Amino acid sequence: MQKGVSDRKQLIRDTGVIGASTVVSRVLGLLRDAVLAAMLGATFRADAFFVAFRIPNLARQLLGEGALAASFVPVYTDIFRKKGEEAAKEFSDHLFSLLILFLTVLSLGGIIFAPQVVRVIALGFDPGSEVFAATVVLTRWMLPYMIFVCAAALGMGILNSRGHFLIPAIAPALLNLSIIFFALLVAPSLPMPAVGIAWGVVVGGLLQLLVQYPPMRRFGAAPRLRIPRLIPDVKRVGLMMGPAILGVTIYQLNILVDTILASFLPTGSITYLWYGNRMMQFPLGVFGIALATAALPTMSRQVSEGRDEDFRKTVSFSLGMTAFIGFPAALGLIAMREPVMAALFGRGAFGAVDVAGSGEALLFYSIGLPFFIGIKILGRAFFARENTRIPFTAAGLAFLVNALLDVILMGPMGHSGLALATSLASVFNFLFLAVSFTRREGSGWIEGDFLPESFRSLGAAVVMFVAAWAAAGSIDWMELSTLGRLGGLCGCVAAGIGVYFLTALVLGSKGLKTLKNKYIHGRIR
Repeated sequence: MQKGVSDRKQLIRDTGVIGASTVVSRVLGLLRDAVLAAMLGATFRADAFFVAFRIPNLARQLLGEGALAASFVPVYTDIFRKKGEEAAKEFSDHLFSLLILFLTVLSLGGIIFAPQVVRVIALGFDPGSEVFAATVVLTRWMLPYMIFVCAAALGMGILNSRGHFLIPAIAPALLNLSIIFFALLVAPSLPMPAVGIAWGVVVGGLLQLLVQYPPMRRFGAAPRLRIPRLIPDVKRVGLMMGPAILGVTIYQLNILVDTILASFLPTGSITYLWYGNRMMQFPLGVFGIALATAALPTMSRQVSEGRDEDFRKTVSFSLGMTAFIGFPAALGLIAMREPVMAALFGRGAFGAVDVAGSGEALLFYSIGLPFFIGIKILGRAFFARENTRIPFTAAGLAFLVNALLDVILMGPMGHSGLALATSLASVFNFLFLAVSFTRREGSGWIEGDFLPESFRSLGAAVVMFVAAWAAAGSIDWMELSTLGRLGGLCGCVAAGIGVYFLTALVLGSKGLKTLKNKYIHGRIR
């Protein structure tokens, strides 16, 4: 079997492992959010918790899914293949030690200066208000989570570089289980229940780190604390990480801007954006992050071995699969936005107004879903080449576009305008990366079936959207019981998936054939 074909087969298999594991975590995440919605509603307590959680969570998103993962894996893979296991272990030890030292200092500083941090993150909160005081308390409790989860991200990079994806992908489920446990069994007995939920966040972060230790130890690759030194390979990662923070995770920075601006909008706006983003993150995590995570070691190995043609084919293949999954996921969420919110969160303190508000946020976030996935693929393609300048430039320009659109759209559209601005900025970011990649790699990666396949996927997704929208619009979702909503939602989703695959089959989609060959016939042609 040719190496390029073998790489694509391995990529689909690894994506499947990560995606299936992520489904478990995301389902538990939805259960977690349902518990939080019932307990906190869309009150100032909910706004305080989500703002406080966003501060350490931003570090996870930047380092765990962004700068650290994108910078570490290509360097570690190159060292392991060219210098051997001992050199790779020394590199990871020094980087791990520096990471723990930096995050500990950062966490302690954040605890001491929590009021000042909250003033920056939520400018619209009155420093004398209950919501501001609650946010400061919760921020101080949750900051140590940042240390554990970022260390876990380094463990994920080590295991992914060794071809092990299952444990790192399932680890986030432990965070959701911990939050659910503390929310249901600890928080109700406390004067400030949200503090109990914050404890669950910290414990969950620690569990994510500990669960990855056994497989790292089996590989002989578990990092240990030592007096850190800036060895050349650590500097190599450091030089990549600075630009990577903007280049790969601009979407997360745009969400932070949304949070700041939403604090000036009516109460509940931050919460609506949170739940809208959470639902959009479900397909993004199950497929988008899974595909990008699986693709990075493959692309890094191809670059290290000088297999440029296979590298370009991997990028093209990954973006083709992005279109095949991303378009129906986006249009499906748009068609089913209110049924989704009603079924999952419409109970307790989270009423019909909150369902509608969060549904609007989901609509406008979903517009950018295929492009969010595409940015992750192209961003990792550039990092496999150890090129940080292009993603940095794209991210900086997209950030400016997002800020401008925020100001223009938040007045007439409220929180929906902030969500739309984030999506439009991501469209710009993706197009900039795609054009830049074409200029540097040539047009070969978009020749052949890439564009026709994308249009086939879009056409099938449009047919599915019409069917799902018609089915969802015929039901008064808020009048149904919880079980009725869940049953109706599952039925509409299943019907939508069936319509999409049938239409894709009629249109001759090769994305459908790829999945059939891998998971039914066990081959990639």
